[in-house]
Amino acid sequence: MRIASAVGVVSSALWLPRGQCTVEEAVIDGILSDAAQAPPDVDGVPQSRGETPEFMAAEAARLALSRAGSTAQDVDILAYAWTLRIGYEFYSPAHRLAKELSLGDCSAFSLCQACNGGALAVESIVMRMLTDERVHLGVAVSSDTYEEFGSRRWAEPTMMVGGDGAAAVVLTRGPGELALRSLATRGHTCADILEVGQGMRHRVPGTGGAARPPSETELKEAAHSVEKFGASLSAVVHEALKDADLGADDQGIAAVLLPRLATPFTDAFVRPAMPEALRDKAYVADPHTGHLGAGDALANIEYAQRELDLAPGQYLLVVNGGQGVTSSCMVLTPESR
Repeated sequence: MRIASAVGVVSSALWLPRGQCTVEEAVIDGILSDAAQAPPDVDGVPQSRGETPEFMAAEAARLALSRAGSTAQDVDILAYAWTLRIGYEFYSPAHRLAKELSLGDCSAFSLCQACNGGALAVESIVMRMLTDERVHLGVAVSSDTYEEFGSRRWAEPTMMVGGDGAAAVVLTRGPGELALRSLATRGHTCADILEVGQGMRHRVPGTGGAARPPSETELKEAAHSVEKFGASLSAVVHEALKDADLGADDQGIAAVLLPRLATPFTDAFVRPAMPEALRDKAYVADPHTGHLGAGDALANIEYAQRELDLAPGQYLLVVNGGQGVTSSCMVLTPESR
């Protein structure tokens, strides 16, 4: 999707709980046999202590709006994404969040696209802004907690370790701190990257971390999913670059931020899917957060605003992907003043 700076990122925020779930806990509980099984760059991830997902999302949204110099009454649209919901038969997370934020007549809607949900929230707001001139300010927000799983969040350490938290991005029609040049989304519905990696749900303390070995059929499905995952990531990067009128070898591309998955999976499947010219620029920002469910893309925008000093004419790629083999890539650049 060619956006051509018609929509800008004004501000962003990341809210993490103070609790920690550590490798040591996973070893004590028998989820990992020893600490060496954990990703090399993560020894603990944020863990909520009773904070609800809506509470965390509200904190992130309030902080992002404050940084934007805006209030709840300024928000025209709220897009709320999440991955996990435990213990609810039916309810609308977005409307609970909108009520918590006192958004009033704001249009609020929920998005459940698993790990790519935050990017989809941005895309949904952008599409509304490009097609409806009455939409001026939007908030894309996500939150997830793996608290119910306890130390089982470490059960698939070569793929991901789930961290709890929320992230929010404030988008505006027209200029912002960062301009959105393009956004591409693609999926492959006959594959699911986590079909085999469901140990978090099944492994329990006292089993020594043991889980039922995958069947031959499941292994074939996993190989198929990983292949399609890489192809999907490659496709969205090429599409987003094309829509931004950039080549992969453009010297203005300063950084490529990858989903917050574990280093072994990233090195084996994510970075190799990038164009060769971009692989040395691609990395996982803030790995200490762990994988934030639907929030990796939003948290990476926050990281960019906090840590990257992009000059005019430089570009940032935010690449994301996850369950269901749904992938996205955003191209952003500092707004010309």
